[in-house]
Amino acid sequence: MIVTRQIEWDMGHRVTNHRSKCRNLHGHRYKMIVHVSGKLIDKSGDSSEGMVIDFQDIKKIIVENIHDVLDHGFMVWQKDHILMDFFKKQPDFKYISVPFVPTAENIARWSFERLKPLFIDKFGTNLKLVEIQLWETPNSLVICCKKDIV
Repeated sequence: MIVTRQIEWDMGHRVTNHRSKCRNLHGHRYKMIVHVSGKLIDKSGDSSEGMVIDFQDIKKIIVENIHDVLDHGFMVWQKDHILMDFFKKQPDFKYISVPFVPTAENIARWSFERLKPLFIDKFGTNLKLVEIQLWETPNSLVICCKKDIV
């Protein structure tokens, strides 16, 4: 059975070498949908009886490790020297330095790689991170699955 939880956050970025206007500083209202799979808990009397997982348990992991890290920040590629120099001189600005161009595809993969071990640590083999859907705009979606992670 698959259980899903959604979060949203606001974040800026730029796609440094892109040929379009995305090379400029801009931001999005991101929406992430996290899908996990597992078996129904059938332990009689357990507070999670009849569930795969409590939605609040999923929410806690993704809010603490995605939302709270990224919300109202600016994701910047470490090789974008112009922005890295700028942000290093602005100690009050929230930025997230990453080793990749911050495209929706890379952000989805980064999120999957960040969340997967957290679900394993908390739930062992009882629950598996299956897929992340990342909406960069209301019309643009990236889907990152377990098979996409090398």
